[in-house]
Amino acid sequence: MDSMNSKPASRPIPFPKYGLGGVAAGAKTTKVAVADADEIHVLCRDTALALQELRHGVLNVLLSSLETLDLDTITLVQVLDARPSIVRALVKGDLDEITTDTLLRWVEALRPYWQPGNTP
Repeated sequence: MDSMNSKPASRPIPFPKYGLGGVAAGAKTTKVAVADADEIHVLCRDTALALQELRHGVLNVLLSSLETLDLDTITLVQVLDARPSIVRALVKGDLDEITTDTLLRWVEALRPYWQPGNTP
């Protein structure tokens, strides 16, 4: 039936043919699907590791910058546009709850402070 007008379909509905040909094709399709799933799994694992490595690199730059700049909490609250509790956690190195996107934004916010000759 056509779902739009409730009229019966004008042609027969095709059903899969059973037999050895169908089984062989199914086994081949399953092997391809398993190979594809394995490849996707490896790709996802490698991507997750690369993102983790990127996050660690950003953390190192951020913490190194904070150590070098030695800015007080009030200044950091203003520069990073973050709550004082978040800035205190940042200074302590407790960064598990902070997203990589936020960390990148903070590195950019600190850039004017660690470029030679620039004082905001």
